[in-house]
Amino acid sequence: MKKLILYIFVVVIFGISIYLIFNIPQPATSTSINEESIVTPHRFDEWKGIFIHGQRVGYSFTKIDRYDTGLHIENRTQMTLNIMNETRTLTTHFFARTDTEYTLKNFTLEIATLGHPAKIEGVIKENQLELTSFSGGTSHTQTIILKEQPYIPDAIREVIKKKNLKPGDEIALPYFDPITQSSAAATIIVGDKEKVMVFDREYTGTRVEITFMGITSFLWLDDNYTLIKESSPAMGLEMIPLSKEEALAEIEPHDAFDLIPFFSVKLDKPIPDPIELSYIKLELENITSEDLDLTDDYQRLVTTEPLIIESFRSDIAELPDITLPISEQSEYLEPSAYIQCRDREIISKAQELIGDEGDVKKAVGKLVEGVYTMIEKKPTASLPSAVDVLKTREGDCNEHAVLFTALARAYGIPTKIYVGLVNLQGVAYFYHAWCAVWLGTWVPVDPTFNQYPADIGHLKLKEGELSEQAKVLKVVGKLKIDVLDFKKD
Repeated sequence: MKKLILYIFVVVIFGISIYLIFNIPQPATSTSINEESIVTPHRFDEWKGIFIHGQRVGYSFTKIDRYDTGLHIENRTQMTLNIMNETRTLTTHFFARTDTEYTLKNFTLEIATLGHPAKIEGVIKENQLELTSFSGGTSHTQTIILKEQPYIPDAIREVIKKKNLKPGDEIALPYFDPITQSSAAATIIVGDKEKVMVFDREYTGTRVEITFMGITSFLWLDDNYTLIKESSPAMGLEMIPLSKEEALAEIEPHDAFDLIPFFSVKLDKPIPDPIELSYIKLELENITSEDLDLTDDYQRLVTTEPLIIESFRSDIAELPDITLPISEQSEYLEPSAYIQCRDREIISKAQELIGDEGDVKKAVGKLVEGVYTMIEKKPTASLPSAVDVLKTREGDCNEHAVLFTALARAYGIPTKIYVGLVNLQGVAYFYHAWCAVWLGTWVPVDPTFNQYPADIGHLKLKEGELSEQAKVLKVVGKLKIDVLDFKKD
């Protein structure tokens, strides 16, 4: 399931972390098949190799059973990757059922990272999606109102076949993404037949273009709707049908794909460590400002053509004193599926770290240092959940940002998550997540590096949780950064 793999990369690139998933359990009974409704199914199995820039990194296995009541879809993926000189194996398991029109009825996604189990279940009833996330021994249920019944990517070929789409046809389908827990429209354009290369062999297939969340992917199908190849050029990601034996062939540690160079943006000329700088001016090449959040209280969009950004370091001492309660920005005090700021243990830990400090600016400093000290710095593959991080006390920037946000909101400080890139030691930019707190103005803070305020090596591209962070994927592999100017203290 390529879209699921793409969203896994969201977790990978922010903090240079990767899933470590083992022993995936079977789907929960809430999505089990009702045997009484079964008519003899027509089964479709497919093994595919997953490739990044031509290098095999794993496999995907999809099984689709066609019943009179709809589709039963199961997908498993496994990837072997090199990160920080360690070989990591990543697997996922997804199970879903559709109705007769192939729109989603229910699903289960289980992610069992070592020490970080998580599960998401969803059931659609009429125009409502009841969504439950399980993490850290707690659950969070929310109801989402749907404008239309959504589809899932694994059913797309079945939909094309059912709707008898022909070259020149273009349709928009509502998609739902279980990881980010958000919905958006996907545009599908059926092209003409064309030549496509697979392993130095030429095939002829109908090209289908799919654009979702700003990412364009392609698949080529033969006359029987059998996949020839899938491709997401922006990510350098391809999925190609293989035999079961070829797909399952072991990837030796020395052959594992190295993620660090792939997810870094090197500078042509090094600059001083950003912690020494008070101002920086950057030109962002090969991307546009569309659907990015490039302006805030300390980062300014200067021009769009060329795309130029300038950032200023905030001075906490110059800000007026602020005390609780804070009436502004109240939406950033609310809990979410992964930011459980009203959990008893989260509230207790916030009180423990802050004590009886009444000055909000000083309280933020205590929280930044407290989260920095509390969490062991290590690559962690998870859908970061505040209650889970509080228990495991380990993680990368995702875990630091989510826990800090929950603790700050629990104390009454409006807080949000920023994602983008951070310059490390003046040499290169790496994808990263940090936070911003409301102190009469939005002040960036970075609990991963114990920075309050965060230095101006932080380049914000989006703000929000996973549904917004996913939009940054469209710049990965394309972005080039030139430093136009900077000032030291």
